[in-house]
Amino acid sequence: MFRFFRQLRQRLVNENPVDPSAQAGRLSKYLFYLFGEVFIVIVGILMALQVDAWNTDRENRQEAQEFLKRLKGEFLANRNQLVDKINMRKEALKSARELLLIADGKTVRVTSSRVDSLLAVALPVYTFDPSLGVLNQLTSTDKLTLISSKALNDKLSIWNSMIQDFKEDENMYNSYNHNHFRPYLYKNYNTRNVINSRIRNRVINPILLSSPELVNTEIGFSNKHVNWEVLQSSLEFENYLAFTISWLSLINTQSQGILNYIDSVIELIDGELKEE
Repeated sequence: MFRFFRQLRQRLVNENPVDPSAQAGRLSKYLFYLFGEVFIVIVGILMALQVDAWNTDRENRQEAQEFLKRLKGEFLANRNQLVDKINMRKEALKSARELLLIADGKTVRVTSSRVDSLLAVALPVYTFDPSLGVLNQLTSTDKLTLISSKALNDKLSIWNSMIQDFKEDENMYNSYNHNHFRPYLYKNYNTRNVINSRIRNRVINPILLSSPELVNTEIGFSNKHVNWEVLQSSLEFENYLAFTISWLSLINTQSQGILNYIDSVIELIDGELKEE
């Protein structure tokens, strides 16, 4: 087509008609040539824009796939951490409930070492500390627009607020645990023995990311005898255990809700990855 219009233009340049009718014909040919070239230019621009749009769309899809893979890895890691924390809180709940039975006098053959071991498991506070790097990167750079799934976008948009609400309850339990329950034990029981039982039984090993030996060096048991029965006869101890059980149950229930949410996000991500 380009060759045709070039030849037409050359003929028009070479022609020099004198007859008015011939001049009119030459003008119509020139207009045909002019509109033809304009048409070709417009078509060329539109084709270039379309090719550019295709390339941009392909690059965006590739970038979206990379982000989705990284996002899935982040949520899987968060899921594994959350499951670990749920299981550790379950053990803490189990120990707290057994201590409550001891406080109620429903357990026979209780020893101080057994009480120490139960407190060592019941006292630690296990917090969920999710990684938010990939999602924050998507949000801060406005890359969420690369994800075409509205359902996935809607899910991701509530993640930070959900975690914030959950952390508020975790922080309240942490405050109760450190500012009330533990100070009571410091005054009324030998917490050195509890700590040494925790170290000896490697209670907090699952949450140690590095250098567990730094916190797993035993400090020995105290030679100052404190009978566990001082706790059994204490209404305050019984109340602290009741609050501990209540808090741990609440936080684990909320954790299960977050776990269900994470599973739904991973399912939606898998659906997006399969479409490519």
